[in-house]
Amino acid sequence: MKKEDSLFKALHLLMLPDTEHTLTYGDKLVLMDNIGVSSEMNSVSDFVSATYPFKLTFALAMFCRRGFMRVRLNLKEYTLAENDVLVVLPGSIGECLEISADMELALIGLSDYWPMREQQTSLNMDFLKFFTSTALMHISQADMEESMHLYYLMRAKLEQPDYVYRLEAVTGYLQVLFYNSYQWISEYNRRQSQQVENRQQQLFDAFLKLVQTHYAEHRSMNFYAGKLCLTPKYLSQVIWEVSDRHATDWIRDYVILGAKALLKSGRYTVQQVGDLLNFSNASFFGKYFKAAVGCTPRKYMLG
Repeated sequence: MKKEDSLFKALHLLMLPDTEHTLTYGDKLVLMDNIGVSSEMNSVSDFVSATYPFKLTFALAMFCRRGFMRVRLNLKEYTLAENDVLVVLPGSIGECLEISADMELALIGLSDYWPMREQQTSLNMDFLKFFTSTALMHISQADMEESMHLYYLMRAKLEQPDYVYRLEAVTGYLQVLFYNSYQWISEYNRRQSQQVENRQQQLFDAFLKLVQTHYAEHRSMNFYAGKLCLTPKYLSQVIWEVSDRHATDWIRDYVILGAKALLKSGRYTVQQVGDLLNFSNASFFGKYFKAAVGCTPRKYMLG
């Protein structure tokens, strides 16, 4: 287990809201939606609009029927809108930024990738590779309707308590969803085949992956440039040209994201959070946090 894995406030599968629109199968599967639910009773919206980052310990797929939601996953921002699918892999750090009042979505939470085990390893790797690089997929209206049909078929099976093969039947529907996602990915890759990724984009992606791994210990450009065998000046220039942001801004944002999660976890003092993020003292951490967020770490923690 990586050091930082134990630091964040974890969100486990069975912590999803238990409402009249929530169905579970042991600790393996949760189906949940807010379709046809009034805003006053919308526990799904309350869940996805949490005001602090958390680390998911399970896989989550969201199918958006209407409205929109803005989220930040591992420092990347996404807007989930009509006919979009958001796939969040285990270990991701997520935070909801904005949600529309008319948003309707269905959620599928899986504690493991068990429905994929009988499928080709190459297909599974394509799935994980795609949704590691981007969490969002736009699909057609017909594909969304089919996905929702499969979702309701799964719900119907789980609501048959005397049906002996509930898990097997639901697994079959999930496998169809997975195969559909492979088709979506294949079609997307064909559309992108003419757009060859340039060297600068590759360096930017490699830089972000390094920051995601090492932000708690290293905030220096020298460290990341050294890892990529580049000079700090050249790496900074590349990051600016690709993202129109300074490399130090990306590093700071990930440090702040981690700090927010730790402060809201309820397990650490401000001093301990500063220590975990390798700040020399609490005063330096406080100034760094306030400059980025606009309030002190303690105020954020208690807010």
